[in-house]
Amino acid sequence: MNISDTLIIGGGPAGLYASFYAGLRGMSVQLIDHHSELGGKLNIYPEKIIWDIGGIPPQPAEDIKQQMITQAKTFHPEIHLSTTCESVIRHADHFETVTDQGSFYSRTLIIASGRGIFTPVRLNVEGAEAYELTNLHYTVKRLERFKGRHVLISGAGNTAVDWADALSEVAASVTMVYRSEEMKGHEAMIASLHRKDNIQMCAQCEIEMLHPNDAGDAIASVRLTNGLSLDVDDVLVSHGYESNCEFLNSLEGDIRYNDHQMIKTHDVADTPVPGIYACGDQVVYDGKVRLIAGCFTEAAQAANHAKTFIKSDAPEDGMVSSHNDIFKEKNKALIRKMH
Repeated sequence: MNISDTLIIGGGPAGLYASFYAGLRGMSVQLIDHHSELGGKLNIYPEKIIWDIGGIPPQPAEDIKQQMITQAKTFHPEIHLSTTCESVIRHADHFETVTDQGSFYSRTLIIASGRGIFTPVRLNVEGAEAYELTNLHYTVKRLERFKGRHVLISGAGNTAVDWADALSEVAASVTMVYRSEEMKGHEAMIASLHRKDNIQMCAQCEIEMLHPNDAGDAIASVRLTNGLSLDVDDVLVSHGYESNCEFLNSLEGDIRYNDHQMIKTHDVADTPVPGIYACGDQVVYDGKVRLIAGCFTEAAQAANHAKTFIKSDAPEDGMVSSHNDIFKEKNKALIRKMH
């Protein structure tokens, strides 16, 4: 039975940095993720420019993700994708994490599950699923896909507003359809949308019916509840995400949650269960910074707690890279590559 020092549940930014930092602390690491690729929510908006990570110039989310993955693999963690956590069993001296791919064993556990498995809320219109392989979309992977096309966006939250703004630069037209009176995105971004000639707003209505093309394999037009019928090339749905974090129900101990299934931690990443720590979107505490940058501190704290749980006389913090012998050979290799 392979028992790692820590097992990380979740491969988003928090889990990836926890993998790096746990390796830095000399721990053996296993990481599991439900999805088929690492990166967590960064995979939802790969071309969106990320500005708010300290010291990192603005870059597309896809590039940030790849850099995080490279860093996470520095100390050769054991990574298992398409692996869904079902429950956690606490044994006398280790944890057993039961998944749909079998059980994993670890001395500590770091929960970085990002508030669970996120799946987009599907369009509740008859026959909609038939078009998901053609021109009904729940995310924007590549803007170029919509170049010169007439796009209808259903939704009015931050994601829908971001999509509309980005697509207005490449699409022939963008129509936003939403049930509320006002959009719910950031004020500055909404103001920007109103200044663009190729963006139209349809408030207080929603999609009522999808009409197929002659071949029957794609949406040709959309009828709205206000009686309007629009010809479209693509339909984008942004109705939010459903999260599934059922494995949390199996955790024993006095772990408390808020209304969004976020673990209430103390000392940033500590839970009431010895050996279980948490970080990223899965946790809430006073003073939490809700940025990608904030999860790095939480992940490091989780790894530090795990290290001292395993080895009580270990230093509470990891040594900074400029003084850490573990990087000597790696630095030499990087210097050779640069020159």
